Amino acid sequence: MVYANAMNQTENHKPATAQPYQCFMGRWEGLCKSFDPTGHFLESSAVHMHVYWLDDQTWHLHEHFENLYGVGETIYDTPISVEGKRCFAESAQIKLQGAELTPYNYVFTIDSAVSNTIVYNNHYFFDPDTRRIITQKVRDGETHLFQIQDFARVERP
Repeated sequence: MVYANAMNQTENHKPATAQPYQCFMGRWEGLCKSFDPTGHFLESSAVHMHVYWLDDQTWHLHEHFENLYGVGETIYDTPISVEGKRCFAESAQIKLQGAELTPYNYVFTIDSAVSNTIVYNNHYFFDPDTRRIITQKVRDGETHLFQIQDFARVERP
């Protein structure tokens, strides 16, 4: 009964001190593994990422794929605006919308002019310096490609 009584008490949960998207900041090194729609491995490639704040409500993503599957070497330089837990960006390469679900789980939907796909990304932080992105790329309403990107933070802000 002690537990039940504690549930009825008014709690003072102070706001989280971590700003949404702060966990992305720094330099990251990763490997992008690509799979066909049936789950068969196709190839892997190195990915280099540098993420930093431009101002209090805008972060910058510099992402360099040595070989983005089906495209080749690709570099994204994208300023991303933040409103609370939501983010968005638009450039010649992408239209992006994202949201923080928990302090270490983020989702993004990207309309990519680079790969001509709609990209669904789920970012999972296993710890502050280890992140996995699980990606589904859709073209003409069908799954075109799956990717898993594993990153290690090599430089903190």
